[in-house]
Formats: sequence, C-alpha cells, structure tokens
Amino acid sequence: MTIEKAHRKDYLEIAALDRIVWLDYPNGENIADGEHTWRHWVEDAIVRLWRQDGRIAGVALAFPTIARGFCLHKVFVEQSARGQGAGRQLLQRLLDDPQLKSAPCYLTVNPANHTALALYREFGFEAGEVVQGYYRQNEPRLEMWRKAKT
Repeated sequence: MTIEKAHRKDYLEIAALDRIVWLDYPNGENIADGEHTWRHWVEDAIVRLWRQDGRIAGVALAFPTIARGFCLHKVFVEQSARGQGAGRQLLQRLLDDPQLKSAPCYLTVNPANHTALALYREFGFEAGEVVQGYYRQNEPRLEMWRKAKT
C-alpha cells in the first residue's frame, strides 16, 4: 500500500473508480464525476491516491475556492479495501499539504454517515448547518468546517 500524489496519467482510472464507489450511496449514480472533471482536478487541485497492488484503491481530493479556503470534496475507497485505514491515511496525507494546513477547509457529508462524521471530527472538523435538499429534495448534507492551522 502506498499513498502518493495523483498525476495526469491517473485521471481515467480515478474516474472509473469514482463511478463504481458511489453506486453504494443513495442516488449514487448521480454523484460520480466524469473524466473531464478528474482531469482538471488532477492537474489543478490536491489529489492523493491510495494504491494497492499497483492499482488505485482510494482517492482524496481538495480544491481551493474563491471565498471559503479549500473544499474537501471527496474521500473514497473501493469496497474491498475498506476497513484497512485507507480513508484515514488518505485524509491525513491530504490535510498535511502545506496549502491545506494554512487555510480553512470545509466539506459536506451525509448526516447519517456516522463513520465519516467520526473520521472528520478526528481531523478537527466541526459540525455546522444541516442543509436540507442539498443535492435533491431528500438528500440533506451536513456542512463541517476546520480552521486554518497557524
């Protein structure tokens, strides 16, 4: 297992994993991002990969915003690799990036995803507002925030 920075050559494999992983979630067929989006993120955002046996088995992504610091947009691990600490390690490596340390960071999460909530709290994220109908009518999201480290 290795964690590394994503490169341009990785975006197709990341997009394919994104489509598969999100099918486990309610309305998951609407959550995955396409190849064009991952191409931009790999080149212009902070993306960390978890490789297992040479293939990408997990991804963490944060991108800068105009008004709110960084958005921690995605942390996902393929089903067969869950429970091995990959999500925690990916998040740690992502948040260790100097740009993320020195800026506020926010995310949204399904408020019923207690595993993710606990993980984000471990990394200093605090709960904010629950936004009803964030994506679709029956999909609330909890906003969480982490202050910049000084």
